[in-house]
Amino acid sequence: MIIISMVAMTLAGCNASRFASVEKAIAHKSTAKILDLSRNDLTEIPAEVFEITGLEELILFKNNIKTIPPEIKNLKQLKRLAISRNDLESLPPEIGELENLENLSLYFNNLKKLPDEIGNLKKLEELKLNYNELTELPSTIGNLASLEYLYLDHNQLTHLPPEIGKLSNLGLFYIGKNSLKDLPVEMGNLSSLSELYLASSGVMLTLPESLCNITGVQILTVDRTAIIPYCLQGNVNPRFSLIVK
Repeated sequence: MIIISMVAMTLAGCNASRFASVEKAIAHKSTAKILDLSRNDLTEIPAEVFEITGLEELILFKNNIKTIPPEIKNLKQLKRLAISRNDLESLPPEIGELENLENLSLYFNNLKKLPDEIGNLKKLEELKLNYNELTELPSTIGNLASLEYLYLDHNQLTHLPPEIGKLSNLGLFYIGKNSLKDLPVEMGNLSSLSELYLASSGVMLTLPESLCNITGVQILTVDRTAIIPYCLQGNVNPRFSLIVK
């Protein structure tokens, strides 16, 4: 009985769906759900990866990958795609065909722009684009109806498209360390926003009064040079904190 129990515990501790090599994942292609190829000095995504069409998580953290091939569209079951700390300069339009994607992590790359097709990711909940070289966002960013977390800090953005105001489920928005001059009035439509980080997002950044329409904001972080509407300065909500850096 003791032997049986130990065997059962051993099996329970195994994850037969998670793999750290392409070879092993291919050998168990029908059950492979998670493939973690982090820290492998990869310069490209191995072509065999796109044969594992049942993958739900593909993690390629800290490699030297420069491009994502169009074959990424084969991984239609992906829920999480993490290619942070690589050398990506662009994303293929086919990224928009990952219809089940919930988490897309692309921080610390060299991205300068996003394809319009990014807006097709209707199930996306978290998008990490911080520490890139983005100068603009496509208007289709407003189509990400399920987005809850958006990280755009440490880029080169000079403006945000008005469509950003369509992200009605956005709760956390980080956009510090950019070169913004102002914010679109449509940001006042971000009804679910609870935290907005704007520190170092632009010298003399002007905040629109429409931000006062977001009654659920609890943390607003800005620069000392930011032009803040009185309705925010005089906010007496005990759950609201205005942090000036």
